[in-house]
Amino acid sequence: MRDKKLTAFTLGGTIFISWMVLNTFVSSNCGLNLVILALLAGFVQFLHIPPVHHSRFGENIMSLLTVEKGNRKKNTIFHKAGAAHAPENTMEAVKEAIKRGIPAIEIDLSFTKDGHGVLLHGPKIDDSTDGTGFVHDKTLEELKTLNAAAKFPHKDKYSTALIPTLDECVEECIKNDIVIFFDCKADPQKTATLLIALYQKFPVLYRLGIVCSFYPQIIYNLRQKDSNIITALTHRNFVLEQLGSGEARNKEMWKRLVSPILDHLLIWAHGYLFWYICGNSFFLLDQGAISGDTKRYWEKLGIHVVAWTVNDQQEKNHLIDNLGVPVITDGLTD
Repeated sequence: MRDKKLTAFTLGGTIFISWMVLNTFVSSNCGLNLVILALLAGFVQFLHIPPVHHSRFGENIMSLLTVEKGNRKKNTIFHKAGAAHAPENTMEAVKEAIKRGIPAIEIDLSFTKDGHGVLLHGPKIDDSTDGTGFVHDKTLEELKTLNAAAKFPHKDKYSTALIPTLDECVEECIKNDIVIFFDCKADPQKTATLLIALYQKFPVLYRLGIVCSFYPQIIYNLRQKDSNIITALTHRNFVLEQLGSGEARNKEMWKRLVSPILDHLLIWAHGYLFWYICGNSFFLLDQGAISGDTKRYWEKLGIHVVAWTVNDQQEKNHLIDNLGVPVITDGLTD
C-alpha cells in the first residue's frame, strides 16, 4: 500500500531542491521562482501515470514476493532465463528453469532488422553466438542460422541452440505458469508496439508479465499506451557512462564528458521522480544498494524491490531470508 505522506514528502523534496537550484543559479526573483515551481509541479502531476493496483497482480507474482522459510526457489528469478545452466536467452535455458522449479525468469528483448522480437542481450550478437555484428542489422532468418550456444562453457551439455523469438518463449512460459521479466533496452516506440500486441495476443501476461528497463522513456512510452501493464525501473550506477562489463560505453569525447553528469541526474531522478511519473510497481536494484531501510522506503511508496544479479549463495540467503527481497540470479548452486 502506498504511503501518501511519504509520496508527498518525496515529491516535496524534489520541488524544494528545484527551488534551491532556481534561487542559486537561475533567478533571485521569488515570484518568478514560485511560478516556475508551480508549473513544474503541475507538469509532473500531468505526466503521472497511476500504477497497477496490487489487487490486479497475478497469484504467481504475489507468491514471488512472499518469503517462505526453507523454500528460496519461490523467490528466485533466473537471469537471462538461467545462463548458468544453459545458453543464455534460449529455450533450453527456459526449459532448465521450468525443470528446476523456478517460478520466474528474466529475458532480454532485442529487435531484428525486419522487426521481430528475439531473445538476445544485444546490441551485438558476438557475445553469445558464432556471429558478428549488431542484432538490428540482421533479419530473423539470418539470426536463425546462428548458434546461440557458441559461447556457452559447458559444450558437453549444450553444444548448439537456436535464438528464439519472443513468442516462442512466452508460449512456453504461459504453458508452465512462469512469471516473465521482459528487459527492454532499445527503441521505445518499437518496444511499446510489440509488447502491447503481445499482451493482446496473450492476455494472461497482464498477471504473469513485468516489463523492466534502465531507461524511463521506454517504460513511460509503454504505460502511456497501456497503463494496465506492470512495469519496473532497473537501476545501476553509471549506466550511461559504462556498459555492464565496466568498459566505457561512449567513444565520442563530448559523450564521455557529459555522461557522468547525466548519470548522477539519473540516479537522483530514479529515486525522486521517475518512479512516480512512470507509475512503476517494481524497482530492480543492484544488490549492493539494498538494505532493510532501502526496502522499507520503496515499499512505503508502493514499490517492490528486486535484487540483481546475485550469484553468491550467502548473499542470496541474506536478501531472501532476512530482507524478504526476491533475487535475480544466473542459476542455482548445484
